[in-house]
Amino acid sequence: MLGVSVDFNGANQAWAEKLGLTYPLVADTRREISRAYGVLNDNPALLQDSKRIAGYLRAKRAWFVIDKEGIIRYAQVGDPRGLMPNDEILAIVNKYR
Repeated sequence: MLGVSVDFNGANQAWAEKLGLTYPLVADTRREISRAYGVLNDNPALLQDSKRIAGYLRAKRAWFVIDKEGIIRYAQVGDPRGLMPNDEILAIVNKYR
């Protein structure tokens, strides 16, 4: 199991410790993984709107559970400001573990 975030390693580590996660979290600071999964807000038009500029190069709030064969078993993509309860996320992850 592996987690990916556009946040830096320190933020990932603090979140993992808070939730008691035992799997590694990768810092996708270059946004390569986020772009590959289609969840990166990289539309240059965002730069033209002062209300939306903060979202440029930020990942959408997304969760993918991918099994050992590389099959996506669960996917949820939403607004970066939206939150999914941690207990719901962990239940889904544990279901496919």
